Amino acid sequence: MLELAQSAFISPKTPPTSEAAHAALLFAQIAWNLTLGHQTEGYQELLNVFFRSNPKFWTELRSNDPETLIETIREIKERRYAADVRVIVVCGIREGNVRVEWCDEQDYLEAARHAKKRLDAEYGIGQSPGKRRSKSSA
Repeated sequence: MLELAQSAFISPKTPPTSEAAHAALLFAQIAWNLTLGHQTEGYQELLNVFFRSNPKFWTELRSNDPETLIETIREIKERRYAADVRVIVVCGIREGNVRVEWCDEQDYLEAARHAKKRLDAEYGIGQSPGKRRSKSSA
């Protein structure tokens, strides 16, 4: 995933901002799952969170058009990992490390429901992963 995400950067060797790194991983996850026929909707909401935090993160990416970046990454996935049919359930950065949770395709719907429940429990329903719920509001 890191390799695919890095393909979205103008300068892959330069450390990206947190927002650009998260956006690139989001595009990589979407592209990967699209190659398997899974539609990913609603990612614009996450991009808006990144944009509010750092409006300049797009300058680090090869394009400011998400669909162009997703298509480019999708083509790379198809060329390099065509035989890999695992589905990405969750992908992100935690404590400086890229974390990816995969599952077999037949388990995808249940795994996605489980991941959403875990994220909602940790961050609150409808909250962005950037803002953790305080223990008192949990």
